Amino acid sequence: MASKTSGSVVDVLDRVIGIPSSKSSSDGNNDNNIGSAEFIPSKTFTGSKKGYVFRTSEEFGTGYHLDSALSKLTTPSTPADTANKDKKRPRSNDSDKNDNDNGAPTKRSIRWGNDTTLSIPSRDPKPKQPTPSQLLAIAEASLESHPTSCLKLLTLNPSTLQSASISLSRTLEKNQLLRAQHADDPEKFMMNELALNDEICGFQAVAVDVSMYGYLVEFDVIKSFLALLSHENGDVAMSVVNVLVELLDPLLLREDEEKAGEEEGKELSAEVRRRNVGLLARTFVDGGGLELLVSNIGRLEENVEAEAKGIEDILTLMEALLDLDRAGVLQQTSDNGDEEENKSVSVVALLCKQTLFLSWLFGRIEKKNEIDATATAPTSPVVLKLHASEVLSTILQHEDYSMQRCGVKLSCLPKYTCAFDDLDEKPAAISKSSKNDVEEKDEKVDGMEVLLQSIAVYRKADPQTEVECEFLENTFDALAATLLREDNVENFVEYQGIELMLRCLREKVHSGGGALKVLNFAVSGSARSVSEEAATNITDGNIKGVNDAYKKACETFIQAGGLKVIFPLFMARKGAIPCPALCSEAGSNLAKRAMSNSAHKDDNAKGALSKRAKKAAHARKKWLAEVEQNVIYIMYALTRYIDEKSPHDAHARLLVKFVEEDCEKCDRAVELCLKYDEKARIAEYHYFKSDEAEEAEQLGADVDLAALDAKLRNGGDVFHRGCAILSFACAGSTRCHRHVRDQLKLQGSGISVIKAGLAEFSSLLINGSQKDQIENYLSSI
Repeated sequence: MASKTSGSVVDVLDRVIGIPSSKSSSDGNNDNNIGSAEFIPSKTFTGSKKGYVFRTSEEFGTGYHLDSALSKLTTPSTPADTANKDKKRPRSNDSDKNDNDNGAPTKRSIRWGNDTTLSIPSRDPKPKQPTPSQLLAIAEASLESHPTSCLKLLTLNPSTLQSASISLSRTLEKNQLLRAQHADDPEKFMMNELALNDEICGFQAVAVDVSMYGYLVEFDVIKSFLALLSHENGDVAMSVVNVLVELLDPLLLREDEEKAGEEEGKELSAEVRRRNVGLLARTFVDGGGLELLVSNIGRLEENVEAEAKGIEDILTLMEALLDLDRAGVLQQTSDNGDEEENKSVSVVALLCKQTLFLSWLFGRIEKKNEIDATATAPTSPVVLKLHASEVLSTILQHEDYSMQRCGVKLSCLPKYTCAFDDLDEKPAAISKSSKNDVEEKDEKVDGMEVLLQSIAVYRKADPQTEVECEFLENTFDALAATLLREDNVENFVEYQGIELMLRCLREKVHSGGGALKVLNFAVSGSARSVSEEAATNITDGNIKGVNDAYKKACETFIQAGGLKVIFPLFMARKGAIPCPALCSEAGSNLAKRAMSNSAHKDDNAKGALSKRAKKAAHARKKWLAEVEQNVIYIMYALTRYIDEKSPHDAHARLLVKFVEEDCEKCDRAVELCLKYDEKARIAEYHYFKSDEAEEAEQLGADVDLAALDAKLRNGGDVFHRGCAILSFACAGSTRCHRHVRDQLKLQGSGISVIKAGLAEFSSLLINGSQKDQIENYLSSI
C-alpha cells in the first residue's frame, strides 16, 4: 500500500507541476511529448502528430515513426530517464552529479513525508519557432535519413502512367492551394513540394521505353510539366527540365542493335522512335515550352551551383530540341498524309520571333570569365559560356535565320527581360524619372559588336586551353553564318569587321583561320539570294539592291589593304599561312612531327605513326585545305563584284596583281584548277563504281544528279571558281591570256578544260548577273 500511495502521490504531484506521467508518455496523441516513443503502429493515417512522420519501414511496419531531424530542435529525454522517472531516489550528491554528466535535465530533490524523496526535473524554457532555414535543414535531414521513403518507381504500363499523372495533377493542385492559403508560412507547403518533386523525378524512368511517350501526351503529363515550369519554386521547375532532358535526348532516335538482339520482338523501329519522340517534343513546343524555358533561365544565378546546373540543363534541352528539329522529327507528328498539317514552324523561328533567347545568349557570351582550374567543371562559368556559344552558333546557322525568314539583324536585338522579375518591388525607383524608363525600354543588344569583341581578344594571341579554342571556333561559325544576311553585312563593314579579320591574318595566329572563313562569307554572300533577287536589280551592268552590301564589302576589303594579305595566301607562302594554336589538334607538336614525316616521304616513319598521330596529321591537312579553299572563294568574290566603276581604282589594282612577277599568280591559278578538277573527276568516278549508285539506280533515282553532287562536294565547286578567276585575268589582260594558254600546254592540257568548267558552272546557275558574267567569260577566252 505504501508503494501504491507513494506512486499515486507522485502522479498527483506530476500533474500539479506539469510533468507528463508515464502513461501519457506512451500515448501517441500527446503532441507536447516528442520522442517518447520511437514508433506508434497505425494502419491508416489518423492525422498529424507532432514529432512523427507517417510512413512504412522494414523495421517497424506502417505507422508513425519518430522524426529524428525534428527531435534535434528540442531537448530529448533518454529511455533511462523515462524509466527512472517514477522511482524513488535517495538524496545523494553522486547521483545528481552523474545525471548532470550524462547530459540529462537538471533535477532538484524534494522531501515528501518521512520516507519519500522525489527528484523533479526543472522546467525547460518554451522552444522557439523554427526559422525557414531551420525548416529547410529539417527537410534535407529527413530526406537524407530516408532517401527512398518518398521516391516512386513507375512501372512502365498505361495504367501506372495514368495513375501517376492523376497523382501529379492532384499534388500540384494541393500545392497551389497551400501556397495561396499560407503564402507567408513556407512550413505549411514545404513537405508537399518535396513530394511534388519526387513525383516529377519518377517520370525519368519513361525514357527507357519510347513507346510510352504517347501516353505521356494522352494523360496530360506534358500539360502538367508546362504548368510546373511557371512554378514559384525554381527547384521544382528545374526538376521538370531535368526530366525533359532525359525524355528528349536525340540519342533515343538511334536503335540499339545490341539490345535489339538480346530482346527480340521488343525493339522499336527507327520510324516509331521518330514518331513518338516527335509527338512529345511537338506537344511541348506547341504548349509554349520554349517561352517558359527562356523565362526560367533568367531567374537562375550561375554563381550558385544548383542554379548553374539548371542553366546547363536548359541549354542542353534547347540543343536537343534544335537537333530534333534539324533531323525533321518535329514535322513528323501526323499520320494523315496531309502536308499542310505536317508543316510546322521551326524551333529557330519560334525562338527568334516569340522569345528573347538570342539576347540572353549574347549577354552570356559578353560576360568576361577568367580561365582557371575550374574551367573543366560541368557547371563552371567558362563551360556555361562555351555551351551558350554552341547553341548560338546552331541557331544562327539555321536556314530560317540566314534566309531572313525570322529574327532581326544582330545590331538591334531587344534587351532580355525575365518574366519572373517583380517590377513592383521598387516602385519608388521606377517613378523617379520617366525619361530613364523610356531609355531602358529602348535599350538594345548589339550582337554584332559582342561577336567582334569576343574575337578581338585573340587578334594577337592564341587561345591557351581547349575550352578557349572551341569557344573561338563557335564564335567564328556564328559570325560567318550571320553574314549570309545582307543587313548584317552592312553592320559588319560599319563596325570595321573586315579590318579586324585582316589584323588577325597579319598576326598569323590561330584566329586567322576563322578570319578567312568570315571574310569568305562577308564578300561572297548567299548564291540563292544573288541569283534570284539580283536578276531584277541590274542597271548599266552594275549590281543593285541586295548585292550592294557584298559589293561594298569587297571594295572595303581592297581599300583596307586586303590584297597584300590575300595574295601571299593564294600563292601558299609558308610565312603567310596562319598557324593553329598548340591547344588545338591541328597545331599540336604531334601533328607537326607527323606532317614532317609525310613531307620527307619516309615510309618507315609513316608505318610507325600511331592512330593518334595519324588523326593529328589529318587535322593539320584539313586546316591547310580550309585555308586554301577560303582564299579561292574570296578571290572569286573579288573578281565577281569589283568592276571598272569601283572606287579607289580597285579593279586595276586587282588585275595588275595577276600580271606582275611574270604572271606567277596565273601559274598558281592554273595549278589549282587542274588540282581540283582531278579531285572532282576521281570523286565522280568512285561514286559511279560504288554500291550506293547501284542501289539508287534500282530505286529509280537520278544517278547522274547524285554523281554531280559528289563531284561538287569533293572539289568541283572550287574548280568552277578557279576557272572564273583565270577567266577574269585572261579577259582583262592579253598578256595573262597568252601566258595561261602556254602554261596549260606545258601541263598537258588546254584552254578547253577552263571552258568546260565555266560551261558546267553556268549550267548550275539561275538566270542573273552571276550567270551573265560567266557566259561573258566563255565568249571572251
